[in-house]
Amino acid sequence: MSSPLGVFGALPTDLLTSLCRHLPMSDVVTLSQLDNEMEKHVKRFIYREIKAIRVEINENESTIHFTFKDKRITQLSMKGFIWGEVIESAKCVESLEMIISKGVSTSDLFNALKRAKFSLRSIKIRIPKGGDKLPEKTRDLYSRSLALVQKHSASLRYLEITGSDGQHVFLTMNKAGSSSQMTYNQADRPLPSEAIEHDKNHTFAYSVFHAFLNAHSIKDMTLEIGSKFDAHLALQKAFQLALPYSRRAILERLTIDFGSSLKDIKEQEMKEILLRHVNADHVTIPNLQHFHCYLPHAEIELSQEFLTSLDEPIKKNRKCPTSQPYKSTISPRAVRCQ
Repeated sequence: MSSPLGVFGALPTDLLTSLCRHLPMSDVVTLSQLDNEMEKHVKRFIYREIKAIRVEINENESTIHFTFKDKRITQLSMKGFIWGEVIESAKCVESLEMIISKGVSTSDLFNALKRAKFSLRSIKIRIPKGGDKLPEKTRDLYSRSLALVQKHSASLRYLEITGSDGQHVFLTMNKAGSSSQMTYNQADRPLPSEAIEHDKNHTFAYSVFHAFLNAHSIKDMTLEIGSKFDAHLALQKAFQLALPYSRRAILERLTIDFGSSLKDIKEQEMKEILLRHVNADHVTIPNLQHFHCYLPHAEIELSQEFLTSLDEPIKKNRKCPTSQPYKSTISPRAVRCQ
């Protein structure tokens, strides 16, 4: 009996693999369904070369993009193809990006990701701005994203979340899982009618980042702050996202970098932000040894008296002789020539 693959079935393995690498993913899936041996071949040699997956789901279309180790990108419609089997057989995926609108169904996607055997090193989640016709499906998206991050928390080294309000946060962690850098970009000031949605976005980011960070012992954290309307609030939210309360006793070094978004801030306002931060937050980090802050510009001059006042709350809180030593340092941001 002739093979349903015709002449393809008689080709050497290396030549057949090379041909499959140049086919659209839809054709590869179709070929794999024609013959059991071809299915095994595709799963072994083609799907295992997938290194990154990007998923886009909205009201109009659902598409999944695959990036192979040779940087080639191909895609599948998530309607009519057995794309879930591709995900489950792609055992070497390291990066996942999801762009998912509110109110759409995500059960099939997350079921496939739950069954997948790969260990992710990077996850990006973006929820575009738009209406929410089915709030229960949006709640499902939030809870499923949280479960996904929890599943991969040990292997993850990069997490990025962009909320529907524009809040954009990403965190990079070193290989050992002991040092991390978070960049927090504040959303635009919400209108009164947008306040609830604004809070939901922050709560979602809070739970997901904590699911990631609770799996690691961060001793050194850098926070880069991008403020659009309230610098103190931006710092407060970044601090909340980056440092789960249960892990703060591990932290030894904290660096805060106020970027160019605060280039016009006045000296007195900068002093108030730093004092409020130290008074409210540093007492919750009992083993912090070094706090360093990069100011947004060189026009701010902080006296030694002010620098001493920054350390006072910590010294008062650490009266025990065995307490960790503590010091803070401040430096202006370097001015780069354009």
